[in-house]
Amino acid sequence: MSGLPARGRAARANRSVKRAASSPAYELAARAGYVARGVLYGYMGYAALRFALTGGAHPADQQSSLVAVAGFPLGRVILVAGSLALAAYSLWGFVRAVYDPLHRGRDPVGIASRLGFAWSGVNYGVLSFFAVGLLSFGSGGGSDSLPLLAQRLLSAPAGVPLTQAAGLLGIAGGIGQLVEALRAPFRKDEKREEMPKAERELSDTLGRMGFVARGVVFALMGWFLVLAARFRDPHQAKGFTGTFTYLLAQPLGPWLLGAVALGFIALGVHSVVLARHIRMNVS
Repeated sequence: MSGLPARGRAARANRSVKRAASSPAYELAARAGYVARGVLYGYMGYAALRFALTGGAHPADQQSSLVAVAGFPLGRVILVAGSLALAAYSLWGFVRAVYDPLHRGRDPVGIASRLGFAWSGVNYGVLSFFAVGLLSFGSGGGSDSLPLLAQRLLSAPAGVPLTQAAGLLGIAGGIGQLVEALRAPFRKDEKREEMPKAERELSDTLGRMGFVARGVVFALMGWFLVLAARFRDPHQAKGFTGTFTYLLAQPLGPWLLGAVALGFIALGVHSVVLARHIRMNVS
C-alpha cells in the first residue's frame, strides 16, 4: 500500500509531461528546434567538406557551429532563440524515446531507434547549456566535448561501465540511424498528404543521405567511447571533429569524408523540411 502514493505521483507527473509536450507552445518551440538543428548540421557539413577538400584542420563539431553563429549579425539574439529551441528539441528526444509518438515500437530495430532519440536528447541538452554559456561568458572557439565527457564519466564511481554504456548507446543509436536510412520510417513521421510530390521525393533522398552519414559518425563516436572505457583513457574518445579527422586518415579518406559532409548538409536541409511537416502528436 505504501507504494500507491508514489505510483500516483508518477502517474500525475507522466500526465503533466504529456500535456506539456502536446501544447501548441511547446510544439512551436520543438519545430524551431528542428530549424536550429538544421543550421548546426548544415554548418558542420560545410566545415567537414572544407576539411576534406583542403586537408586543413577545421573544427566541425556542434559547439563550433554555435560559436560561428554567435559571430553572425544579431548573433546573440539568434543564440537566445537557438538555446531555447535546442532545449525544446532535447526534450523532444526524450519524449520520442519514452512515449514513442512516432511509433517505432518495441522490437530490436524500434528500440535502437528510440535509444538514438535518447542520445539526441542528451546531446542537444548539452548543446543548449553550451549556448547559454556562450551568452553568459563568451568563447573564442569550439572543441570536441566527447573526450571531456569521457574524462568525467571515467572519474565517476563505476566510471568504466558508465562509459561503456554511453559508448554502446552511441553505437546502438548509429545502427538505428542506418536502419532508418534503409527503411525510411521518417516518411511516416511526415504529414505527406500536405507535401507536393517533388518535396516528398526530395525529403526521402535528403533523409536517407543524412541518416547514413549520421549513423556512421554516431557508431564511430560510440566505439571510441568503448575504447576509452577499455583503456581507461579519455583521449581515446572522439567527438565530431575527431571522428572526421579519423575518416580523413582512412584509405580514400577525402572521398569518404566528403560523402559524410554532403550527408550532413543533406541532413540539415531535411531537418528544416521536418520542422514544417513532422507529426508531433504525443497524446
